[in-house]
Amino acid sequence: MSRSSFLAGLLCVVAVTPASAQALPALDCTGPFARDANESTVAATFGAANVTRADIPIGEGYTEPGIVVFAGDDARRIDILWRDATARAQPATVIFRAGSTWRIAISGLPDKPVALGATLEEIEAMNGKPFSITGFGWDLGGRAMGWHDGKLAHPVGGCTLSLGFDHGPNAPPDALEKVNGDVEFLSSDAAMRQVKPVVVEMMLNWEP
Repeated sequence: MSRSSFLAGLLCVVAVTPASAQALPALDCTGPFARDANESTVAATFGAANVTRADIPIGEGYTEPGIVVFAGDDARRIDILWRDATARAQPATVIFRAGSTWRIAISGLPDKPVALGATLEEIEAMNGKPFSITGFGWDLGGRAMGWHDGKLAHPVGGCTLSLGFDHGPNAPPDALEKVNGDVEFLSSDAAMRQVKPVVVEMMLNWEP
C-alpha cells in the first residue's frame, strides 16, 4: 500500500470511528508526524475541522504553542508541538495522553504496537531487555526513554519513543519510597516492579 493510500484510509477511519471504539490504526513517525510535516499535513490527514491551535502543557506549569487533533475526544486526542512554532512545521513532540486509544507502531514488532495501559513487564518484553525509567513523585517522574538499543528504540519512521508510567493505586508504600524522586532506575529493579507501573502517556519525538 502506498503512503498516500494509507493516509487516505486513516482519514476515513478517524472520520467514522466512534470515540468508544478500540480499533484505531497504529500510528508512526511518517505522514502527519514525519520530520518535515506541518499543520497542513496534519489537517489533510485528520480533517481541518478536527485541528485546533492551542497552548500545549509540557510540565511544571509551562506550555508551548502547538495544535490539538480531536480536542474534545480523549480517545482520539493528539497534541503536537512544533520545532518551528512560527511556521507551525516540523513536529518536535507528538503526545498521546491518558484515555487515548491510539497505538504506536514499532519496527520489528508489526503485530505488537505500544498502547496505553501496558504494564512495565509487557513493555520490557517488547523492548527485549530492561530499559531506563525515572523515579516517581515529580513532573518528569515515571518517564521511560532509555531503551538501551532495544526494539522500542526504533518506532516506524525514524523518530524516538518515550513513555510516561504511573505506579499502581495499591503500590506498597515502602517500595514506592524506594523509587520516588529524580533518580533513574532500570525496569528490572525489584522495587520498581513492586509498584506495578502502567503506561499512561506516549510521545513520539524528533531530535533537532
